[in-house]
Amino acid sequence: MAGNRVVQVTLPSDAEPTREDLELLEATFQAIAGLHFEGRRDWEQTARRLETEGWSVGCRLGWIAEARRGREVEQAFGLTRAQAFTELRTLTELDALASYSS
Repeated sequence: MAGNRVVQVTLPSDAEPTREDLELLEATFQAIAGLHFEGRRDWEQTARRLETEGWSVGCRLGWIAEARRGREVEQAFGLTRAQAFTELRTLTELDALASYSS
């Protein structure tokens, strides 16, 4: 059995993480690594099958931002948190315009 592998992550230059921030980041990365490697065979088989069927497949991480007001719900996706919230702002502004015009 190979030894533990360690991954280092560079934080933004203006980041000043607290001890709690670092604990949260470590726990998050451990959870992601566990999810990734435990279910790896399933998604790899699916990807291979789709490629055999002629599909070009890929996957990437992203952010989902969500806004709720009463029964209204908007969700937006972005590759960064900022992109997701920018898209969410656009969607909520379009909702506001639609409600004014009706």
